[in-house]
Amino acid sequence: MESRKSHTGDEFQVAANQQLGAYTLPNLKAAAGTDRLQPGSDFSLSSGDGRATSHDVLVALTYGLELVQHGAMLVASKGQPQAANRKALAILEKKDGIVLTKTGLVADSASDTRLLHKILHEAITYPESGEPKESPFSVQRRIARTSLIVRVVPGPGLDCWPDGSSRTALLKLYDRDLGVIVDEHALSSLYGLTKGEAGLATRLVQGKSIEEASADLYISTHTARTHLKRIFMKTDTHRQTELVVRMMFTVV
Repeated sequence: MESRKSHTGDEFQVAANQQLGAYTLPNLKAAAGTDRLQPGSDFSLSSGDGRATSHDVLVALTYGLELVQHGAMLVASKGQPQAANRKALAILEKKDGIVLTKTGLVADSASDTRLLHKILHEAITYPESGEPKESPFSVQRRIARTSLIVRVVPGPGLDCWPDGSSRTALLKLYDRDLGVIVDEHALSSLYGLTKGEAGLATRLVQGKSIEEASADLYISTHTARTHLKRIFMKTDTHRQTELVVRMMFTVV
């Protein structure tokens, strides 16, 4: 079994900077002299001969990750992150579900760790196959009230990664405890849900229980469970976890 010694507080930030090769957004901005990087701002990404350098590419990629609304990181072989946005680092800093160790990314349970490394390997080694079949999946957490939703897809293949690998996977982390915005109209359009069913589905995706959702909607738990059965039928799902995972990637 892999060692799961995690980092806390200031130690985490130091470890994160080391593990990410100091490619967190603040460090990239400072190193590149682009502290005022904002959407639409102008900055140069080139060497003296007009060609983009490896560092320039990493700056641009990390800046792009920062624009994503959920946790996102580019991961090389053996679960070693190469670039990450602030949301991903915030999720890792919780040390709940997935943590960053000296050996790379490790989940709370050994089975989740094996699955994570398996699909990362598939996405990196066989990018032409697209998203691995077992992605997305949910990672149970010890502290948070909701599971962490993990999705892995093939990432860009570049020669500038610090570990010498030219292939990566894009690892997406969805922490519903941090808030999730759901498009209820899209739910209704995609799955033919009624307004009541879409309202219930939205709250389940956001991490609420049946009891909490029914209270929000001013309906009984019996009515909520009836809605849920119809939602299962319309979305071709059978369990609440399966429903949440599917909807996370269609309307969020």
